[in-house]
Amino acid sequence: MSTPATPPSGQPGPGAPAGRPSGAGGPEDRSSAAHSRDNRSPGGRSHALNGTLALRPRGLWLVTSLELRQRLRSVRWYVALTVWTLVLLGIGVLGLAPTLYTAQWDGLEPVAAMIFSLQIILVLFAMLLVVPALSAGSINGDRTAGTLATLQASLLSPLEIALGKLLAGFLTGLAFLVLALPSVVPIALLGGIGPLYFLRVVLVIGLLTLCVTAVGLGLSAVTQRQLGSVVLAYVIVFGVTVVLPIAWGSSAIFLEQEREVTRYSSAYLSSDGAEAGRCVAVTRTDSVPRIDLSMPLLWGNPVVLLAEAAPPLPADTWYGGGNGEDPDVLRLLKTGVRTAATITHPAHSNFCEPGQEGYPEHLAEAPDRPVWPMGLGLWMIGGGLSLAVAVWRLAVPIRRLGAGTRIA
Repeated sequence: MSTPATPPSGQPGPGAPAGRPSGAGGPEDRSSAAHSRDNRSPGGRSHALNGTLALRPRGLWLVTSLELRQRLRSVRWYVALTVWTLVLLGIGVLGLAPTLYTAQWDGLEPVAAMIFSLQIILVLFAMLLVVPALSAGSINGDRTAGTLATLQASLLSPLEIALGKLLAGFLTGLAFLVLALPSVVPIALLGGIGPLYFLRVVLVIGLLTLCVTAVGLGLSAVTQRQLGSVVLAYVIVFGVTVVLPIAWGSSAIFLEQEREVTRYSSAYLSSDGAEAGRCVAVTRTDSVPRIDLSMPLLWGNPVVLLAEAAPPLPADTWYGGGNGEDPDVLRLLKTGVRTAATITHPAHSNFCEPGQEGYPEHLAEAPDRPVWPMGLGLWMIGGGLSLAVAVWRLAVPIRRLGAGTRIA
């Protein structure tokens, strides 16, 4: 019994249509196969954009918990938290003891309010010293230790790795902030600081902690050495906090303008006594510093943003009013910054007391221009861009690495 001959390779079988070899696809099949090969990485796995930006709660918590456990295993973190708490409590006692000793009970609240504002500024500076070190060596430190490649080779996406490291650094920063609060709560109670005022300043410090942590994470992704990224983070914080305010103050020398200015002041006793104690308007042309034009240099300053969280001073504070509200450093700074934003307004040149003869009742109030929307917006944009850079640098395969960079 004869068996049918097997057609040679590449030849159509008995049931195959003429003109198309057996086992070979048409143009549509070949283009589909080529498109499938183009969308696959060299290892055969799909390398689409949604894989880089995939975000699952389980993956995010896995990276966060790994980062937190790694820090909790180290003894130096317990030492750092203990030293931090003791130092800030000591500073709180140093601020509280002289206040209770020198101030009388009727004058205790204004002094305590002033001490509270100084202490909360000190807490802000202390946080700015600690936070850059929490994340500025997160990515390049793991790359140097050879543990980053293990995370990149797993099913975790670059976004989950970056957000997990950011969340771990932010939670560590919040731990430092919570441990700093007992040093300021007693003086806040003595100073009559309202709960909303207190919560606002704490919220501002928390948001700045998140943004600085994100900036440090981005720096750790683009620099090779951990020391370099930490130093760059401190340089950025120092520049925004100290250098830019100095540049803003120096701009008054160059930003001067000849303007017609009207000043309202109490007239001295004249020879006939006609204008004694009367409010007189004097109009003249002066050289006015236009530091309101360089105000963007102060938008991102952490101290200015902290002062923006303080309630405004009443308009009659300097004339014996104020409705019992005590001025402090933050409230004074807020008033000064908003005054500098509209420095040429006539309301800022009124030195007469309300009710005085000739007082300019028709004079409009100076515009109250807040700074915090622009400042927090700049910090959030910087933090978001830094996070995007970190995700981009964590994506695999990476095309270019610096010389001497360790992969695994």
